[in-house]
Amino acid sequence: MTLTPKEARFLTALAREQNQTGCRGLAHDLLRARAYPGALRTGPGSLAFSYEAVPLTALLLRDFTDLAQIDEFLCRGELTPDPVWPWADADEYRARLEEARRATAVAATPR
Repeated sequence: MTLTPKEARFLTALAREQNQTGCRGLAHDLLRARAYPGALRTGPGSLAFSYEAVPLTALLLRDFTDLAQIDEFLCRGELTPDPVWPWADADEYRARLEEARRATAVAATPR
């Protein structure tokens, strides 16, 4: 599976927010509003929605060969000040999420 440039930009913003701001920021706000409007804002389970996107954000990291590269990308990379929701609607997001789940499952299967 290949991410579109718009998907990669949004998912980069999401992943960096998770690692640098504790899941706070515009990308998380967009994800909650567009795909998980019923997600809790505080308390137990309030961030569970953001981890649903892990199969998509994992695609950003697939070409890195060591932990230092991943750390540089996620923890030291610049935050995106103006992320844009890249999907037409929640259904398109969920379809891409399912595609990413299948792609990462195939990649993780031992040969």
